[in-house]
Amino acid sequence: MKIDLFATTCFSIETDSFGIVDQQPVAVVPFEDGIAKIENRNKQTIYVVPLDKNIKCYKPNGKDEESLCDALLVCARSPQYDFYFVELKDKDKKSVSEGTEQLKTTILIFRNSYNLSCLSKKMAFLANKRHPFYQHGQTELMERFRKETGFRLNICAVIPIK
Repeated sequence: MKIDLFATTCFSIETDSFGIVDQQPVAVVPFEDGIAKIENRNKQTIYVVPLDKNIKCYKPNGKDEESLCDALLVCARSPQYDFYFVELKDKDKKSVSEGTEQLKTTILIFRNSYNLSCLSKKMAFLANKRHPFYQHGQTELMERFRKETGFRLNICAVIPIK
């Protein structure tokens, strides 16, 4: 299934920090209130593209909807772009496998829909409000994710935009 990124609404933000929460679709909130906390010290323009519950994407059977990650953050760095796929969780540690699968599914659909060779950064973030720094012990999962998607997986709540 292909995805039409241009069929959705997105918004831009240029502040030095902000948070995002899953209000289906995602919403921008003050930094301290976010499940994911975005640090944008250079105040670059960041385009926030809500994905889950905003873009319709169906499984091969044509009936069931794919579960996409919550958002895509895009930074334009002419002539290239930085992509940050973000999945937000407000659950226990078990949500790591569920969130990782949502990120992987979304990235693979994007790879089938667009030429991603213009990306300078390919990042995926799984942010869990109850476990904001859960990356320890996930090295094997993170390496497998990179091999399968070409994106670097980070399991943490803070997303630094550099």
